[in-house]
Amino acid sequence: MCGISGYISKRDLLKENNITNTLSLMERRGPDFNNFYKNAFQDKDLVLLHSRLNIIDLSSHANQPFFYDDLILVFNGEIYNYLEIRDNLKKKNYNFTTNSDTEVLLKAYKEYGAKCVDHFIGMWAFAIWDLKNKKLFLSRDPFGEKPLFYFLNEKGFFFGSEIKFIKSLCKKN
Repeated sequence: MCGISGYISKRDLLKENNITNTLSLMERRGPDFNNFYKNAFQDKDLVLLHSRLNIIDLSSHANQPFFYDDLILVFNGEIYNYLEIRDNLKKKNYNFTTNSDTEVLLKAYKEYGAKCVDHFIGMWAFAIWDLKNKKLFLSRDPFGEKPLFYFLNEKGFFFGSEIKFIKSLCKKN
């Protein structure tokens, strides 16, 4: 299992130690690698955090946050039919640099947009930041096998695969 978390808030609302403390909390869910992505736009900050447990592609090329074109992904779960989706995307001239379902998920989003989830069989929770359109897309599997919690207040939008990640980021009980 991996851990994901993140937020969109007013610029400079959260300090760097909020991020590092949250990543430390997330290590239990993914001890193999952890990292974050931060982007400032307009008067807001966006941060995506990920802790990785290596399962499908053990190489560092599949580490997250995962980037493709103008998209950034943090993902927890498994897309069981990713090989089938990958083959269909290859027919549409997509190339792959990893053997991961992470890369397939992000390229499926690039091809199908929000409808990508209609193609997935599996369990997942993920967040995709679209740099070009300044939009955040979140999804979880229909049965909620992989949790995705969120919190919205006047200061921002916070999410995570565990509630304690949100509490750590926004310093709220």
